[in-house]
Amino acid sequence: MQERPYMGKWISILYRTGQAYFDKSFADYGIGNKHYRYLLFLYRQEGVTQDVMSKYFYVDKATTARAILALEELGYVYRQVDVSDRRANKVFLTEKGRAMEPVIRSVLNDWAEVMTSDLTAAERSTVYGLLQKMACKAADMKERDFRKKGVEHDR
Repeated sequence: MQERPYMGKWISILYRTGQAYFDKSFADYGIGNKHYRYLLFLYRQEGVTQDVMSKYFYVDKATTARAILALEELGYVYRQVDVSDRRANKVFLTEKGRAMEPVIRSVLNDWAEVMTSDLTAAERSTVYGLLQKMACKAADMKERDFRKKGVEHDR
């Protein structure tokens, strides 16, 4: 059987380098790679609970709680108690948080442009398609693992 190359190294390099780029790019705004993704999520779906975000990002509740607390302290989001479940908080954007959307999208676009600038349009399309396919496969595998352990997870 032919040995497959270990892709984790390359994925890790892309991920870690990207996170350092985002930390540097967002430093003037007080946010880093642990925070911007929550703002991006809220641009699409505001007023969800922290639990929903934890499940979406496949992270534990404490990780989400720390990120949301930091964003709240910086004035980007605020929380309201969920009237249907008083134990849960729904998260909303402030005006300051909404104003960050073009900044975040610009940084993400710049990163994508740097990473794909040497690729043809067809290669870019292929890369994005393959990465999405691989991520879905990984998420499905994780989902099956959750079900085996009796953990509920919404995507």
